[in-house]
Amino acid sequence: MITLQSFLNSQTDIFQKAKVKLVRHKDDRVEYRDMLKNKDTLLKYQSEQPNDVFKDYDYILSFIGKERRRSILFGIYKVNGVKEKDGLFCYDLKQVPELEHLNDRVVIDWGTAGRSWHQKYENTKEIVQVLEEGYIGNFTNLLDFTLEFSELQRLIQNPDANRDWYHNLSSVNGIYLILDQKTGMQYIGSACGAKGIWGRWENYAKNGHGGNIELKALLKTEPRYAQNFRYSILQTLPSNYTTKQVIAYEKLYKQKLGSRVHGLNGN
Repeated sequence: MITLQSFLNSQTDIFQKAKVKLVRHKDDRVEYRDMLKNKDTLLKYQSEQPNDVFKDYDYILSFIGKERRRSILFGIYKVNGVKEKDGLFCYDLKQVPELEHLNDRVVIDWGTAGRSWHQKYENTKEIVQVLEEGYIGNFTNLLDFTLEFSELQRLIQNPDANRDWYHNLSSVNGIYLILDQKTGMQYIGSACGAKGIWGRWENYAKNGHGGNIELKALLKTEPRYAQNFRYSILQTLPSNYTTKQVIAYEKLYKQKLGSRVHGLNGN
């Protein structure tokens, strides 16, 4: 058995004389599940506590709870201080840069104490798996996933770590949806030709707008606006469909969802 402690000691010596706490975020509420997908929001949530749970600790190892007892590393943070504000303990948490490459990769068995969301580092945790860098999760089906912008970027930048995703997304044409989670407005697009949907989404991962006028306008007002976008596939189409056939399906979905009048499609 490889323990979390022995694995980290092989990576760095900063924990050997430090006081460290393990944290696990897991909740079945819909609004909490959505928050887990946004690292900035989750870090803010973690930094503000009603009790002084991180008192005198030097580092926090944060995990996100998954199925069964498994948890995946969210981040490793140095505790630089704490202030009390409006009845909350507000911690200054900074990511440890030399260990960022382990984020979203180290999977541990949290153990039987599932209700204990924070524990001492001395509690032995078994490492179940160390995932390839850039891995975003198992691919299951073309129509049963959504991707946040940060996930899309990680996916496109790491095709070797996500071979199933690459194979499936690059082998089909299709109609896709970009949801602006801030306003609820929708953009309908289509993909055909070389590398299918993967090829089209490479453009979005690169610049956030993919060349679309309405999306460009949003990013012009706020450069990080693409962080609000969520991507999914509405319908897959055979790779031998012509551009004209694919565009016909795109127009149909624009009519069905009203994305010209009440969405982000300009035509």
